[in-house]
Amino acid sequence: MGQFEIEAERVAKLTEKQRECLHLVVQRKSSKEIARILDISKPAVDQRLDGARRTLDVMTRDEAAIIFARAVGGYDRIIYDPAYLPSAAEIGARANQGEQTQSTMLEEAAVPYDFKSNHDSSLWMQALKEPGGDLGTIQRLAIIVGMTVGILAIVLIGLAVSQSLSGLLGG
Repeated sequence: MGQFEIEAERVAKLTEKQRECLHLVVQRKSSKEIARILDISKPAVDQRLDGARRTLDVMTRDEAAIIFARAVGGYDRIIYDPAYLPSAAEIGARANQGEQTQSTMLEEAAVPYDFKSNHDSSLWMQALKEPGGDLGTIQRLAIIVGMTVGILAIVLIGLAVSQSLSGLLGG
Protein backbone atom coordinates (compact mmCIF):
# COMPACT_ATOMS: atom_id res chain seq x y z
CA MET A 1 0.00 0.00 0.00
CA GLY A 2 1.45 3.36 -1.08
CA GLN A 3 1.83 6.50 0.98
CA PHE A 4 -1.14 8.19 -0.68
CA GLU A 5 -3.45 5.28 0.07
CA ILE A 6 -2.38 5.41 3.72
CA GLU A 7 -2.92 9.18 3.79
CA ALA A 8 -6.35 8.80 2.15
CA GLU A 9 -7.37 6.26 4.81
CA ARG A 10 -6.26 8.62 7.57
CA VAL A 11 -8.04 11.60 6.00
CA ALA A 12 -11.22 9.50 5.81
CA LYS A 13 -11.05 9.15 9.61
CA LEU A 14 -11.17 12.94 10.14
CA THR A 15 -14.38 14.45 11.44
CA GLU A 16 -16.24 17.05 9.39
CA LYS A 17 -15.24 19.72 11.93
CA GLN A 18 -11.57 18.78 11.63
CA ARG A 19 -11.89 18.95 7.84
CA GLU A 20 -13.38 22.46 8.05
CA CYS A 21 -10.48 23.63 10.20
CA LEU A 22 -7.87 22.03 7.92
CA HIS A 23 -9.49 23.62 4.87
CA LEU A 24 -9.06 27.02 6.52
CA VAL A 25 -5.45 26.22 7.49
CA VAL A 26 -4.77 25.54 3.80
CA GLN A 27 -6.08 29.08 3.20
CA ARG A 28 -3.42 30.28 5.72
CA LYS A 29 -5.91 31.29 8.40
CA SER A 30 -4.72 31.51 12.00
CA SER A 31 -6.53 29.69 14.81
CA LYS A 32 -8.04 33.00 15.86
CA GLU A 33 -9.34 33.69 12.34
CA ILE A 34 -10.70 30.15 12.04
CA ALA A 35 -12.49 30.58 15.37
CA ARG A 36 -14.16 33.77 14.11
CA ILE A 37 -15.16 32.19 10.80
CA LEU A 38 -16.62 29.05 12.41
CA ASP A 39 -18.05 31.00 15.38
CA ILE A 40 -16.27 28.82 17.95
CA SER A 41 -13.53 29.42 20.51
CA LYS A 42 -9.82 29.41 19.67
CA PRO A 43 -9.17 26.48 22.05
CA ALA A 44 -11.85 24.50 20.19
CA VAL A 45 -10.04 25.18 16.90
CA ASP A 46 -6.71 24.15 18.41
CA GLN A 47 -8.29 20.98 19.80
CA ARG A 48 -9.73 20.06 16.38
CA LEU A 49 -6.41 20.71 14.67
CA ASP A 50 -4.50 18.70 17.30
CA GLY A 51 -6.93 15.81 16.81
CA ALA A 52 -6.48 16.02 13.04
CA ARG A 53 -2.71 16.15 13.43
CA ARG A 54 -2.75 13.01 15.61
CA THR A 55 -5.14 11.22 13.23
CA LEU A 56 -2.90 12.03 10.26
CA ASP A 57 0.22 11.15 12.28
CA VAL A 58 2.14 14.35 11.54
CA MET A 59 4.01 16.85 13.70
CA THR A 60 2.58 20.20 12.51
CA ARG A 61 -0.73 21.64 11.45
CA ASP A 62 0.81 22.67 8.11
CA GLU A 63 1.76 19.06 7.34
CA ALA A 64 -1.77 17.97 8.26
CA ALA A 65 -3.20 20.65 5.95
CA ILE A 66 -0.96 19.53 3.08
CA ILE A 67 -1.99 15.90 3.49
CA PHE A 68 -5.64 16.98 3.67
CA ALA A 69 -5.32 19.14 0.52
CA ARG A 70 -3.60 16.34 -1.36
CA ALA A 71 -6.22 13.76 -0.28
CA VAL A 72 -9.18 15.99 -1.10
CA GLY A 73 -7.78 15.94 -4.60
CA GLY A 74 -6.93 18.33 -7.35
CA TYR A 75 -4.39 20.58 -5.68
CA ASP A 76 -3.65 22.65 -8.74
CA ARG A 77 -0.68 24.80 -7.90
CA ILE A 78 -1.02 28.17 -9.57
CA ILE A 79 1.94 30.10 -10.92
CA TYR A 80 2.12 32.66 -8.11
CA ASP A 81 1.40 30.13 -5.34
CA PRO A 82 4.66 29.74 -3.38
CA ALA A 83 3.41 26.80 -1.31
CA TYR A 84 5.14 23.66 -2.51
CA LEU A 85 3.10 20.48 -2.33
CA PRO A 86 5.04 17.44 -3.59
CA SER A 87 3.27 15.18 -6.05
CA ALA A 88 2.78 11.45 -5.57
CA ALA A 89 5.52 10.72 -8.12
CA GLU A 90 8.05 12.92 -6.30
CA ILE A 91 7.34 11.34 -2.91
CA GLY A 92 7.52 7.85 -4.41
CA ALA A 93 10.81 8.68 -6.16
CA ARG A 94 12.32 9.99 -2.91
CA ALA A 95 11.21 6.92 -1.00
CA ASN A 96 12.65 4.61 -3.68
CA GLN A 97 15.99 6.42 -3.55
CA GLY A 98 16.07 6.04 0.21
CA GLU A 99 15.87 9.78 0.85
CA GLN A 100 14.32 10.78 4.11
CA THR A 101 11.23 12.88 3.53
CA GLN A 102 11.54 16.27 5.09
CA SER A 103 8.83 18.20 6.85
CA THR A 104 6.76 20.20 4.40
CA MET A 105 5.41 23.58 5.39
CA LEU A 106 2.82 25.79 3.76
CA GLU A 107 4.31 29.20 3.16
CA GLU A 108 1.37 30.99 1.64
CA ALA A 109 -1.52 29.65 -0.35
CA ALA A 110 -4.52 30.89 -2.19
CA VAL A 111 -7.58 28.66 -2.13
CA PRO A 112 -6.12 25.82 -4.23
CA TYR A 113 -9.15 23.60 -4.62
CA ASP A 114 -12.91 23.76 -4.55
CA PHE A 115 -14.04 22.80 -1.06
CA LYS A 116 -17.78 22.82 -0.46
CA SER A 117 -18.14 24.63 2.83
CA ASN A 118 -20.88 26.65 4.44
CA HIS A 119 -18.26 29.15 5.60
CA ASP A 120 -16.82 31.51 3.02
CA SER A 121 -14.75 34.43 4.19
CA SER A 122 -14.73 36.20 0.80
CA LEU A 123 -18.38 37.19 0.43
CA TRP A 124 -17.42 40.61 -0.89
CA MET A 125 -15.43 39.09 -3.74
CA GLN A 126 -18.29 36.71 -4.58
CA ALA A 127 -20.65 39.68 -4.78
CA LEU A 128 -18.34 41.39 -7.27
CA LYS A 129 -17.92 38.35 -9.50
CA GLU A 130 -19.76 37.88 -12.73
CA PRO A 131 -21.89 34.74 -13.00
CA GLY A 132 -19.32 33.30 -15.41
CA GLY A 133 -16.09 34.03 -13.56
CA ASP A 134 -13.77 36.75 -12.28
CA LEU A 135 -14.00 40.44 -12.98
CA GLY A 136 -12.21 41.70 -16.05
CA THR A 137 -9.68 44.51 -16.13
CA ILE A 138 -12.16 47.07 -17.48
CA GLN A 139 -14.70 46.18 -14.79
CA ARG A 140 -12.08 46.56 -12.07
CA LEU A 141 -10.99 49.93 -13.47
CA ALA A 142 -14.64 51.04 -13.61
CA ILE A 143 -15.09 50.09 -9.94
CA ILE A 144 -11.92 51.98 -8.95
CA VAL A 145 -12.99 55.09 -10.92
CA GLY A 146 -16.49 54.91 -9.43
CA MET A 147 -15.14 54.65 -5.90
CA THR A 148 -12.73 57.54 -6.50
CA VAL A 149 -15.53 59.77 -7.82
CA GLY A 150 -17.72 58.81 -4.85
CA ILE A 151 -15.00 59.65 -2.33
CA LEU A 152 -14.28 62.95 -4.09
CA ALA A 153 -18.00 63.83 -4.02
CA ILE A 154 -18.17 63.11 -0.28
CA VAL A 155 -15.11 65.30 0.39
CA LEU A 156 -16.53 68.18 -1.70
CA ILE A 157 -19.92 67.96 0.03
CA GLY A 158 -18.14 68.00 3.40
CA LEU A 159 -16.18 71.10 2.40
CA ALA A 160 -19.34 72.85 1.18
CA VAL A 161 -21.18 72.08 4.43
CA SER A 162 -18.17 73.25 6.42
CA GLN A 163 -18.02 76.52 4.48
CA SER A 164 -21.76 77.10 4.93
CA LEU A 165 -21.56 76.48 8.68
CA SER A 166 -18.57 78.77 9.09
CA GLY A 167 -20.43 81.48 7.16
CA LEU A 168 -23.48 81.12 9.40
CA LEU A 169 -21.48 81.12 12.62
CA GLY A 170 -19.04 83.83 11.66
CA GLY A 171 -21.17 86.20 9.84
